[in-house]
Amino acid sequence: MPRPTASSFPVLGPDLQMSFYYRLQALADLCLTDALQSTIARLDVSRLNDQLTEYVSADALSRVASFGLRGEVFFAVPYVLEANPFLLGYYRLLYGFSQKEFYTKGPFGRFLRLEESGQAPAGVQDTIPALCRSLAQTGEMLVNGLDRLSLAAVHDLQLLTLGPTFRGSELNRIGRDATKQVFDLVQAVVASHIRSTSARTMLVRNASGRDVLFVFADDPDVRLVEKLETCEQPLLSIEVKGGGDASNVYNRIGEAEKSHLKAKQMGFFEFWTIVRADFSPDRAKVDSPTTGHFFRLDRILDPATPEYREFRDRLCVEAGIPSSVRRQPRRKR
Repeated sequence: MPRPTASSFPVLGPDLQMSFYYRLQALADLCLTDALQSTIARLDVSRLNDQLTEYVSADALSRVASFGLRGEVFFAVPYVLEANPFLLGYYRLLYGFSQKEFYTKGPFGRFLRLEESGQAPAGVQDTIPALCRSLAQTGEMLVNGLDRLSLAAVHDLQLLTLGPTFRGSELNRIGRDATKQVFDLVQAVVASHIRSTSARTMLVRNASGRDVLFVFADDPDVRLVEKLETCEQPLLSIEVKGGGDASNVYNRIGEAEKSHLKAKQMGFFEFWTIVRADFSPDRAKVDSPTTGHFFRLDRILDPATPEYREFRDRLCVEAGIPSSVRRQPRRKR
């Protein structure tokens, strides 16, 4: 069989990895090993040693020292966090906790400002010693569970925590960008009927003189409700999946199905899914049977395509407004 030539294969772009690289560079001076070392260089070593002895067991400190490392590489003490509150992120990453897991699923939410703004609010400063005692026990479990300790291992462990965080935040950005594109598209379609707008809503007066509201939020990404005198009537639920990776498209369509099922329980009865990546309509229907209409994002953004016209017309029907494009009158014969 002939071997494939270079022209047989698509060229893949490393955009995600380049984004990770620059974000990692920014973090290096903030809450990774370089940041710890530059902070320690400004501190009184005797005072630092006293706190390490107070907060960490002698056995754990001895084990760290046997590998030629100082205790603060693995253990947080108040002296260090007070000198540089950003370093709470250093220890969180080292111990393997995402921001969501550390700050929202336990009692540590009050310390988020240390890592995010480098500040310790007055009401939090008194609890930093208790935080460090907790973290010291976590650090000891880590130190005792590793067969070798090194700065390289610290760096690798922090990267293992950062990787999913970076990817998750990048996917969230992609999702926000796609939803903003849909917002702009909807706004253009209903422009002549808009009564008011905000960053996340559009209020439209329909042909019956009633108000309908487009809300751009989460679960669903876009919702259309009719504002009645006594309540709001759910009409349309739209899920937007902006990722361009075709290999993962059906997982994203499955996620849209979960959101649609939640919306169905909220009283919505029409469900659309907008996807950027190419997909098989038959397979998509299997993964999201609740979806009434699937649309490809790049196609509905192009006014020259049939998909755009279908999206426009169906949206106007759901909102109860005439299409923004007038039909040409038939020629007389």
